Amino acid sequence: MTTPPGWYPDPGHTGNGPAPERWWDGSAWTGQTRPAQAAPAAYGSPQQGTPEGYGYPQQQAPGAYGYPQQQGGYGYPQAAPGGFGPAQPGGPGQDGGRKRGPVIAAIVGAVVVVAAVGVGLAVTLGGGDAPHDDPKPAPTATASASDSPSPEPSTGSAAPGPVPTDDEKTLVDGLNSIAIPVLDGWHKDDFGRDTDMYIGPYECKGDATEQCMRGKVLSETAAGFAETTAKGIAKADIEKNVEETYGKGQYDEKDHYGGIENHEELKSEKVTVAGQQGYLVRWKVTNKKGADGIAQSVAFPSPGGSGSMVVVRFNFDVGGQAPPLADMDKILEGIKPTA
Repeated sequence: MTTPPGWYPDPGHTGNGPAPERWWDGSAWTGQTRPAQAAPAAYGSPQQGTPEGYGYPQQQAPGAYGYPQQQGGYGYPQAAPGGFGPAQPGGPGQDGGRKRGPVIAAIVGAVVVVAAVGVGLAVTLGGGDAPHDDPKPAPTATASASDSPSPEPSTGSAAPGPVPTDDEKTLVDGLNSIAIPVLDGWHKDDFGRDTDMYIGPYECKGDATEQCMRGKVLSETAAGFAETTAKGIAKADIEKNVEETYGKGQYDEKDHYGGIENHEELKSEKVTVAGQQGYLVRWKVTNKKGADGIAQSVAFPSPGGSGSMVVVRFNFDVGGQAPPLADMDKILEGIKPTA
């Protein structure tokens, strides 16, 4: 069924106030218009046989979530040739001038895929009772650059400078910008929270449930010292070094060597480490149980330019299967800056 010819509100009207009426010739909009003649009827189909009826020509009631099918509901005449587009010439009382109607554009508001019924919802905007923006061509359904997902931010960061390869022959303390050589037979402690390496774990004589090391080297930032010079920090740290390794520890919870009997100072001198002027203090420790030890604390400025001080602690057993004391000097001399 087609909508009969008649006067209907102009679908191309964009101004304020009531829309003028345009002649529908039964198949297309014409160029013939006139002022609005009557108040709108209750939302529905125009009255058949009364061209002055207010409302858009209809065909069928719209289906659920879809375009109008035939008769009833709101929308433009569905029988117009070519769908929504320029109106075709014709109409009563025209002066022979062929006018083309306004371009009726459909703006696709949204398409919702309903899995249960497999249908699409299309929202079209046109000349209705409420004011609206000028009609614009329907946008194409292509994704813009702004629709594309943003690349995931990079979770890594560039190193501040060239660093030695972190292989089994190098222990890197990135925080303090130094690399310590790992000698043959030594192992890096990959599971501890400290930057250290060790050699020859064995059962402690003072506590067989614990493991003692024949040699250990640890690197850390100097913190908690009242002293600010390399010499002052090294002298203060050697006492902590000895107590935490051979005594009861920082929290008085261990006695791996049965207690400390005495100690003697072997060295206290300036030293250059990783190109920085530092200071070294070395003690020999006599323990009540197990092997005696050589403890050494070295303090120097970080070569990374942070202004912080670095402490490197050494602990070697004396005699037996302990590493030679010469390895302590070899490791110290091999410390290099990483930046």
